[in-house]
Amino acid sequence: MLSRFANFPIGSRGKLNNGLIAEIIVIDAGSQTRPVIKVMDSGQIINLGINRELYIEEIL
Repeated sequence: MLSRFANFPIGSRGKLNNGLIAEIIVIDAGSQTRPVIKVMDSGQIINLGINRELYIEEIL
């Protein structure tokens, strides 16, 4: 399942485990399943590689 997320390009949207919708804005080659995202509602930028309690639950 994890390899599925690595195939999505920048600009893809996903649902986070906290229910928020976010857009993938940067994919780190060393951690493709933990991208940098922008939360759609607030515009907040979150690095999932650092913020380990959040993760992408579903690609929309």
